[in-house]
Amino acid sequence: MRPNLAGILLVLGSLSAAGCGQVQVKPSAESMHAAEPARRAVERPARWPSLTRVEFNRLAVQLDVPLFWLRDDADPGVLDPDELTLLGVGLDRSRFVTEGGFTAAFRRIEAAMIERRRQEALVAELDQGRATLVYTDLAGANRQDQALVRQVTAAARTIEEIYALQRGSFDLRACLSGADSVGQAVFRRNQGPWCQAPATEGDPFCNACPDFPPELSGLYPRALQRRPDFCKLLGDQPNAAALLDPFTVVREAELGEGFVAVPYSTFYADRMRRVATQLRTAADTTPKGEQALKRYLLAAARAFETNQWQPADEAWAAMNATNSRWYLRIGPDEVYFEPCNRKAGFHVSFARIDPDSIYWQDKLTPLRQQMETALAEVIGAPYKARQVSVHMPDFIEIILNAGDSRAATGATIGQSLPNWGEVAEQGRGRTVVMSNLYTDPDSKAITRTKAEALLSAEAMRHYTDDKRLGLLDIVLHEASHNFGPHSDTKIDGKRPGDIFGGSLASVLEELKAQTGALYFVGWLMSKGVIDADQAHEVWLHAIIWCFGHISQGLIDSKGRPKPYSQVAAVQVGFLSREGALSWQAEQPAANGRDQGRFQIDFGKFGPAVEKLMQQVGRIKTTGDVAGAKALIQPFISGQQHGLLHQPEIAARVRRQPKASFVYGVSF
Repeated sequence: MRPNLAGILLVLGSLSAAGCGQVQVKPSAESMHAAEPARRAVERPARWPSLTRVEFNRLAVQLDVPLFWLRDDADPGVLDPDELTLLGVGLDRSRFVTEGGFTAAFRRIEAAMIERRRQEALVAELDQGRATLVYTDLAGANRQDQALVRQVTAAARTIEEIYALQRGSFDLRACLSGADSVGQAVFRRNQGPWCQAPATEGDPFCNACPDFPPELSGLYPRALQRRPDFCKLLGDQPNAAALLDPFTVVREAELGEGFVAVPYSTFYADRMRRVATQLRTAADTTPKGEQALKRYLLAAARAFETNQWQPADEAWAAMNATNSRWYLRIGPDEVYFEPCNRKAGFHVSFARIDPDSIYWQDKLTPLRQQMETALAEVIGAPYKARQVSVHMPDFIEIILNAGDSRAATGATIGQSLPNWGEVAEQGRGRTVVMSNLYTDPDSKAITRTKAEALLSAEAMRHYTDDKRLGLLDIVLHEASHNFGPHSDTKIDGKRPGDIFGGSLASVLEELKAQTGALYFVGWLMSKGVIDADQAHEVWLHAIIWCFGHISQGLIDSKGRPKPYSQVAAVQVGFLSREGALSWQAEQPAANGRDQGRFQIDFGKFGPAVEKLMQQVGRIKTTGDVAGAKALIQPFISGQQHGLLHQPEIAARVRRQPKASFVYGVSF
């Protein structure tokens, strides 16, 4: 029997359905060459990106029109009427150029060029991803399990609608033409019209909408976002605590000046109630023996109605690999998707528990208080070790991701939640590692190919694609979020986001977690939990992770930091400065083709990581903003940026497309 695939690609496809009857801009030969009854200048639409002279002339050839941009003197980058010439003999220039500017006939040709250029950019965007299927076979499952998956999938559709509203892309679906399959594919994959892949995210033509709408968040007033300092402006308001609360939308006050915070449950009321209903229906179909899951479904349903997420966090934290076969997180959590890094994005991560969970839990759970104490000793005063009861990571096998969890390319492979509230403050959060991502043969082969292009043959001897060992640094990264000063630690009554600002606070927290992961690899080796060879394999895995993020760029197209990329940059730069990594420009990489490679000195690796961990821990403990900038900025844009060898990393890693995960379920 042929399986019925019901993946996220199909489940959530309705979000990118055509619905506007977009006017086609490709001109016919008649429209391009026909004389205008009244030749007058026609203004250029303000949103159209500007073609370069080279692009204009290239596209004129493709469209078979007799136009040529001869020179670019008067206003560089802008075609002026006297810079346009016609090819051939005896052509009527007045059809295209008239007193005061360009005619409608010319604008139609220009529109066709822009559309052709837009399509090229969209194809380039898609080609930087590689469709990678995450497949779950439930054909032999009982009816209750199948019903649960169907109900969670229905809720995921609604979550994607809410997330699109948060991103500001929901209403832009109407721009899509039914004939523009490439634009539809980009909109579906990126959950909006804006391009995200490194080679095209800054390309002004790369937009799934032919009218090129700007990227503006749905969480803040559109006019406010035109101010480059609007996040700081909100932080300076008398009601800043409410405005920057992670579970609110900011709107202009109806009476007088200023802004108001509207709770998610009010602003997205209809859809929030719909999710609540879908979760209660899921609870009614919960399989026997799944009481922990049922309690969470009911608590989450209530949270969607009240905007009070603490009870849902309590029920969620009470689930684990021993009392449920399922993993589900549904609600607002991470903040990296929005410009101020303060508002929680809605998402769904739904999975089955991987039996490998028990292996690392058995190894690490007895050590968790020792890990907190060891980290406190490294950081030093004024930080003091806390009593921690964090649940060590569960391995989960993803069934589907939706909303903020569904990245255009790549995927989150480890997560520690929640980020706020008593569960987070008391170290009772839950940490998971997605164990079935990047495990397909294609992903394994591509990862090795990327590593061989940048590392020495000696370093590659420590390479492993062993699933359990390869995930250890991810396990330790997520666990480290719960050790030491964390994202909800208060300094003089203020949270890190209030002290450092949302973007810098996010980078610091991820830097602490990833540096903690590298530190604990050496610590576990000293305790005999893993041997030296295994420690070297895990450290190498972490360096390859850094290369991947550095290749994506350190700052996005709007000048905002990419948190994981900047974490990777600091680590590679710091390790290079300490001699644990070295670039050998005259030596071939392990693949034998690329000149220049990284070598690793594992004898210096552990001491360098401990030194970095101490600096990051003290910065977070004391709220040292100047120290944070002094640590991070030299590697991002300062004198030590060259230690990264970012051009070489980007060129070699980007040869291979990133995984673009799609999700399939058979019943």
